[in-house]
Amino acid sequence: MNYKMLFLDMDETLLSSDLSISEKNLEAIRKASEKGVKITICTGRAIFSVRDYASQFGIDWENCYIICLNGGAVYKGYPPVLIETKEFDSKNAAVIYEAAHKYGADIQIYRSDRLIVEKVTERVQKYIEMHNADYTVIDSIEDYDGKISKILLNGPNEILVKIQKELSKKLSDGMNCFFSNPNYLEFTGKGTTKGEAMTELSQKLGIDIKETIAMGDSFNDMSMIKTAGLGVAVRNAVQPLKDAAGYITKCTNNEGAVAEVIDRYILGDGKSTVGEYKFRIPVQIFVIITVIEQLLAFAFNLNGFKLLRYEYTLEGGGGYRLGIIALIIPVVLCFIVDYFNQKTKGEDEEEFWESKYGKH
Repeated sequence: MNYKMLFLDMDETLLSSDLSISEKNLEAIRKASEKGVKITICTGRAIFSVRDYASQFGIDWENCYIICLNGGAVYKGYPPVLIETKEFDSKNAAVIYEAAHKYGADIQIYRSDRLIVEKVTERVQKYIEMHNADYTVIDSIEDYDGKISKILLNGPNEILVKIQKELSKKLSDGMNCFFSNPNYLEFTGKGTTKGEAMTELSQKLGIDIKETIAMGDSFNDMSMIKTAGLGVAVRNAVQPLKDAAGYITKCTNNEGAVAEVIDRYILGDGKSTVGEYKFRIPVQIFVIITVIEQLLAFAFNLNGFKLLRYEYTLEGGGGYRLGIIALIIPVVLCFIVDYFNQKTKGEDEEEFWESKYGKH
C-alpha cells in the first residue's frame, strides 16, 4: 500500500516519556515528508502545548496539519492557522461539573487555544507547567456560558473511574467520554473524535482513508486506529488498543516506535513480510502433528501409519521397521499448516508473537 498520510498521537506515542521527540523519530518524519507523505499531529492537547513540538519537525508544512483537542480544533501548517473548530454549549456540561465537584476532581475546559479553570490547584498547576498552557481563571465554571471544545477532569484514576461510571447514563446523546491518561478523563461533543476529524480532513484533501496510517497508545486513540487504513498501537499502548490495531510496534515510545512504522510501511527500509510466506522448518508443528498421527495409529491399530512398527517375515522371523509414510505425512502437513498460519496472521510467526506478547 502506498500510504499518503500519517496521523500521530503525541503523548506516549510520538513523545518519549521525558516529553521529548527523539532524533530518530524526527529524522524518519522528515524522510516521510520528503517522500510526499502528509504528516498530521492528532492529539488531545491544545495548540499551546503543540507549537513547540511542531517547530522541531523541520518539514515543509504545506498541506500538513495539526488536529487538537481530540478533533475539536484543526490547524493548517506551521505557524498553525486555525481552519475548523467543533464546540458544544456549556449548558450540556452541568452534569459533568456536578460529578467533578462531588468527587473532588479538577475541572479544565478548553476553547480552541485557551484553557479555562476556576482555581489553580496543585494538579492544575502541574498541568499548566507541563503543557506551557495559556490559561484564564474564572470565578465559577458553572457560570461560564461560552462554547467549549473539550472538558478535561484532572484527578486520581480511581475517582475518575467512578465519575465515568456515574455519568455513563446521564450524559446527553452524542457526548464522548474517554481516558487519554489514567489521570485525565475527557469529554467532547457529538462528532468530535480523532477518527472523525481524520476522516473529514482526508476527504477534504482527496485522500482515500485506506491510504492513511494512524498511531496511538490510549483510549482516545481508538477511533482513529479503527478508522485508518492501517491502525498502529505502540508497544506500550493499553491492551484494548492493541487488540483493535492492525499492527503493534516492536518498539515502545521510548525506542522510536514512530520511526519503526515509517521505516517499515512508508520508506520500505524495514522489509514488510505481511502477507508473504517465509520458508522455514516448523519443528514444533512437525512434532505436534507427528504425536497426533502416532496416537491415532496406535489407537486404531493402523500399522501403515506407525512410525516404528514390528513386521513379520515369510521365514517366520520379524523385526522393527521405520514407516516412511508415517514421516512423509507430518512433513507435508506441517508445511501446509505453517503456510496458512503465516497467511492468516498477516505477519510471519516470529513477528506475530513478538508484537503481541513481547520479546526484548
